[in-house]
Amino acid sequence: MQNLPHGPFTTAPFQDDTFGGPEPDNAHLSGVILRLNDDGTAPTDNPFFAAGAAIGGELGANIQKIYSYGHRNGFGMAFDPYSGFLWDTENADDAYSELNRVIPGMNGGWVQLAGPLSRISDWKFIETTQFGSNLQQVRYPPTRAAYTAALALSRMFMLPGATYVDPDLSWRFEIGPAGTTFVKGTALGAEYDGTLWMGSARGNSQVGANGGSVYRFELTSNRLHVDVSADPRLADRVADNLSRAQKFDGTESETLQIGTGFGTTPSIEQGPEGNLYVVSLTDNAIYKISHRP
Repeated sequence: MQNLPHGPFTTAPFQDDTFGGPEPDNAHLSGVILRLNDDGTAPTDNPFFAAGAAIGGELGANIQKIYSYGHRNGFGMAFDPYSGFLWDTENADDAYSELNRVIPGMNGGWVQLAGPLSRISDWKFIETTQFGSNLQQVRYPPTRAAYTAALALSRMFMLPGATYVDPDLSWRFEIGPAGTTFVKGTALGAEYDGTLWMGSARGNSQVGANGGSVYRFELTSNRLHVDVSADPRLADRVADNLSRAQKFDGTESETLQIGTGFGTTPSIEQGPEGNLYVVSLTDNAIYKISHRP
């Protein structure tokens, strides 16, 4: 499910690996978003329900539950209250953290790449030359990743009906996307209705720069994409932030950043009265964001 059909191994025996395989049994069902009924069973309209039925057994049952796969280190998910679409945030290893609109049957591409296919050579360059030159998955070094988009696509494991999807927005160097939620209603002000808010996986006290920031995203009128029209630099849907030892540089995120000093924020939720509540692990606090009269 992390696009390594045999796990990180190139020759038999394809032995156990803690990072996902080779097979998505109960011990290795990783890199996925699951969609379940209330009783834990798989909905029959899940994208890979038929594929899982054909496989059978424990593996088939797991595949039937999968809504999308090829994800890395997702810290936040939220449903758009106006369109019903699911969005998720994904931390990079070192390069190309992501904000995704998830569609059924999506293959997000990890571990063959992070970020958009058009940037794969830059992703590989950063991962093989900076920040320790590894992907944390130590038995799959980034030197083994493809240099071209076409080769990366050919290496992905595609279940029947799967579709590769680029992230909707990326950051060249890690920005640490974390908890996320949508605002519904005008309690914070009419201009915030329908916006997507996202926290940070590291506090400013830990990494400096943009650590501990909260970001706000406008969506396009059809609710399919982040609206990047406020900053022409984001027209390519990549914030080309700068390299720094502790990452979290905020270049090209200036129009997205709406708050600072929140620490590590794994969860943002909207209360019934319309305020936002931001959980901060590092500050041992819950912050409230409300409309200023």
